[in-house]
Amino acid sequence: MRSHAALARSTPATPAAPGWLKGHDGKSGSRPFLIGAAIGTGMIAKAAERGGADFLLALNAGRVRVMGAPSIACMLPIHDANAMVTAFATAEILGKVSVPVVFGASAFDPRADLAALVAQVQQDGFAGMANFPTSIHLDPLLQAGLARLGLGFAREVEMLRLAKQAGLVAVGYVRTAEQAEQMVEAGVDLICLNFGWNSGGRESQPSTVSLDEAAADASDIFERVRRRRAGVLCVVEGGPIDTPENAATVCQAGQADGYIGGSTIDRLPLEAAVSGATSEYKSVNVLSRRLEAIQDAVLGQGRRYGLIGRSPPLREVVQLIDRFAATDMTILVQGPNGVGKELVAQALHAGSRRAGRALVAVNCAALPRDLLESELFGYEKGAFTGAVKTRIGRFEEADGSTLFLDEIGDLEPQLQAKLLRVLEAGMVDRLGSNQPRRINVRIICATNRDLTAMVAQGSFREDLYYRLNKMEIRVPSLAERIEDIPLLVEHFLQSAVPAVNENVQSVDGPALRALMAHAWPGNIRELKNVLERAAILCDGNRIGLAQLPRFAEPARAPEPKVRPAGVAAPSAPEPGVESEREWILDALRRNRFRRGAAAQELGLARKTLYNKMRLYGLG
Repeated sequence: MRSHAALARSTPATPAAPGWLKGHDGKSGSRPFLIGAAIGTGMIAKAAERGGADFLLALNAGRVRVMGAPSIACMLPIHDANAMVTAFATAEILGKVSVPVVFGASAFDPRADLAALVAQVQQDGFAGMANFPTSIHLDPLLQAGLARLGLGFAREVEMLRLAKQAGLVAVGYVRTAEQAEQMVEAGVDLICLNFGWNSGGRESQPSTVSLDEAAADASDIFERVRRRRAGVLCVVEGGPIDTPENAATVCQAGQADGYIGGSTIDRLPLEAAVSGATSEYKSVNVLSRRLEAIQDAVLGQGRRYGLIGRSPPLREVVQLIDRFAATDMTILVQGPNGVGKELVAQALHAGSRRAGRALVAVNCAALPRDLLESELFGYEKGAFTGAVKTRIGRFEEADGSTLFLDEIGDLEPQLQAKLLRVLEAGMVDRLGSNQPRRINVRIICATNRDLTAMVAQGSFREDLYYRLNKMEIRVPSLAERIEDIPLLVEHFLQSAVPAVNENVQSVDGPALRALMAHAWPGNIRELKNVLERAAILCDGNRIGLAQLPRFAEPARAPEPKVRPAGVAAPSAPEPGVESEREWILDALRRNRFRRGAAAQELGLARKTLYNKMRLYGLG
């Protein structure tokens, strides 16, 4: 973080990616965490640099703070704000620090010619420009008045658009999602979600925004920003964020790329304290990564995709997602209903270069053929009765993004042929049109059906099957990973159960054993439904056997279809965990612990027997 001197002092002839923005690839956990310090004196600038700040913002707000006035005084028209920043920053900061310095420019000064201001900032050697002071925290009537005069937020956006065109880094201060979207359209490099004024230091005045509200806003606004343009960086500042711990809370919620400290840093009285405070905020990323590591260790690395568990089959799925996500190849996701195939598709899209645009999903089994065809391919006005206007299909909607086709095995032969043409030619024809349209879409398909058997039966095209099955991810059933059930139960107790009964906190031992003994034909979806139903029936804070449906009890084993001559059929166990354990153990002993023979005798699938052996400690 000390190779920025040239950027801070030079004037690039053409736009170039600054060093302090490199390494941000859009993937949480793999990028550096940026710390900016909004300051008003050279002493504080150098102290913040020693504390690890990645960039500095020279603001007139910082200057008035060290003069004893509150930060909000920077909004008053009592001086030439831009001339003030130029004077102290060029004299005290530029050339004296080795990190980039961003110029805080006042766009609502009617004396400022924006183009001339941008040129002057670039000539002085600043790395970028920010719209601060800003109108985003003014009373709505004042904002409207400035807008009528042509001095409102739109002028701030235009100023940063000009800065970006001149090759400067553009830092856009915003408070709402709409403002953030305007800044993204202007091409800014970094969005700073500012929650308002605070007095700073450890004795902060109460903010008008609570910490929970700030976290929710960061999550919502940054998601919308990244959906519009994946490469833009998102940082937070102000309001209730007055300690590194509060910064960590908001940054974690919004998966923020960094934090800017203003009054929380430079109102501290001593130079050493400024340096120490900057270092504390710098540790936010370390704290967040430690938290992520703990969550991974407890819930498994798939939890970032919503795939909870540490079993070997699920770990294999997560490894394939990590390997396949960055490619553009078509992927077939297979597995029974309720195992989370759509979560896998969403994870593959989120890890791809197409993640800046929304995933488009279609369930091929949910619509009749005629409607599905128009849904996928679109239609021209007049193509059929009721087509009163042209409509693009899901393929065109997903242009530049990912199209997820769920239940692909239910696609009728005519649509299979049209899908094959799209995959081979990259072209799509709307209904009623003879004009093919080129599209750039990545296809992810999912099915719970055996496509190989369907190909053999002639109900699924062989050529389409091989086009779809270039890469395959098989999602295991819940019965194949019963060791993940306690983690899933805890996950649903935290995420789903509070919506139906916020008093329920746990599941008792007998109920958990019953849940682990059930075959779960409906997989994770069934488990979630069972827990929600049990929570509704629960009067206390712990779910017990009484609240579980009867099918959660261990089932009697079916008679085996084939039994070697001379081998007596073992009697099925009485309901209950202990009796089933003894039933399985007796069969293993009779077959000298040859699990294949024991499974055949018991009438169980091998995997079912292996899972039950692990459950009862017989492995």
